[in-house]
Amino acid sequence: MGQKTHPKGFRLVTTQKHLSEWYSSKINYPVLIKEDYLIRSKIHDVFNEFLSISKIEITRITQEVDSQEYVNLKIYALFPRAKEMSRKVTTYFNEKNETRGGVLNTSKDNLKAFTTLLLKRNIRNLIRTLQVETKKNYYVTIEFIKNPFEDATLIAKYIAEQLEKRTPFRRAVKQTIKKVKNTATKGIKVEVSGRLNGIDIARSEWKRDGRVPLHTLTATIDYTHQIAHTIYGVIGIKVWLFTKT
Repeated sequence: MGQKTHPKGFRLVTTQKHLSEWYSSKINYPVLIKEDYLIRSKIHDVFNEFLSISKIEITRITQEVDSQEYVNLKIYALFPRAKEMSRKVTTYFNEKNETRGGVLNTSKDNLKAFTTLLLKRNIRNLIRTLQVETKKNYYVTIEFIKNPFEDATLIAKYIAEQLEKRTPFRRAVKQTIKKVKNTATKGIKVEVSGRLNGIDIARSEWKRDGRVPLHTLTATIDYTHQIAHTIYGVIGIKVWLFTKT
């Protein structure tokens, strides 16, 4: 039986940092962990339809003057695609009855403005919801990732999307690796497991391109695990991305 080590947990403090940065006493620690889980769940519920989220960083700051806790949330995500947002923006503003019986002009410039407005509204709704539930002050920022094939989470989500569209898994993996080659990434390893292509017996297959030195502590390895829901069942996707030394 193989003994596996999580690539990110193995490199904490050396090349990786915690996604939640705060310090607490023994009494408040479970409460803050539960609160972190609530925050991440709410963010995924609010933005899942519009954004492809890579990771969420949570930082807590306590002011000594008024003893109030301020929570900074930083969301790393891919900017919404124009084709998808054109339909979603129109549906959203029609449901809110803000078109006043007219037709939205979803040209390229207007679509970007409408998307920004929609994201700002969702941020306000998220902050309002979290403030009601936790009685704390929140500040939310979104940092957009330019190239989705330089982030392991976005790569795994892309493969999952292809598999859910019934694309053969070998073709999906090969296309992904081909696109990663055009970036500055030094190496990638992709593993898929489950009822691949609908066969009766589940199995695992992996493909690697370049170097992925998992035993080197100084190597920056971006790792993620995602799930694709297909008509044959669940397929697991693991991605290791070697970005720099």
